[in-house]
Amino acid sequence: MTFWLRALPLFALCAAMTACAVDGGDLGSEDTDLNAQKVQSTRRLLLCQQGLSDRTFEWDKGLFAICQGVEKAGFELVHDGQFPAFGALDQGGAYAALFAALDTNHDGRVDASDTPTRVHLVGFSWGGINVTDIANRLGHDKRIATSRRTVTGMVLLDPFQPLHLHAHVPANVAHAWEYRQSKTTKGDCSTVASLGFGFNGLMPETKSDVSTCSTYDLDTFMNGVGHCDVPVRARDAAIFNLTQLRDYAPWDAHADDCLAD
Repeated sequence: MTFWLRALPLFALCAAMTACAVDGGDLGSEDTDLNAQKVQSTRRLLLCQQGLSDRTFEWDKGLFAICQGVEKAGFELVHDGQFPAFGALDQGGAYAALFAALDTNHDGRVDASDTPTRVHLVGFSWGGINVTDIANRLGHDKRIATSRRTVTGMVLLDPFQPLHLHAHVPANVAHAWEYRQSKTTKGDCSTVASLGFGFNGLMPETKSDVSTCSTYDLDTFMNGVGHCDVPVRARDAAIFNLTQLRDYAPWDAHADDCLAD
């Protein structure tokens, strides 16, 4: 997470955000409860979005490791040039790249003539809020057939933006997992950016009881988890969630249901 107060004023950053409604689209005819074998036989696409960090700094390397780990498991990863994740302030570019990846016949629409694809999203910090907006936008994009608007899996890593108290999981998201920390750790990367109070992810809210959503407060069963530690600590769990579409068994006892919106 870059120390964004040094790079851009808070109000400029807030103005740069894309505000989206979060009452997601219809799941349509997509069967999002397939077993692992069927899921793995379908094209699986992953788009990742960073927090507000310099692209080469260490704070987002945990996110990169998750995205690249999922790519090694057979997913197609939407790259931003040489990077495995899009920058936090390029939500528009990230969505355009996602749409282009779904529009396999390049006709400006996503429908039955395109390769069937299951969409997965991962976002850290500011990018965690961004990917919920991207999912919502996908669910309302009239260029996309209703049956192609589903987000099969989403992982949120300590999602935080100053104008969002909770991440909102749109109704077109079939499965969501959130990993967060609730206590500011001394020396955490976010304490400088936040003038000392730190960034702590809150429980996400779901728009529909059709979606499954689990949230984990890492501070309840781990020590010294800072904001920028979340992607590193949750790496194995996140990769398992995305590839198997199930909760990570070693952490089952620590799962909470997301809040109903």
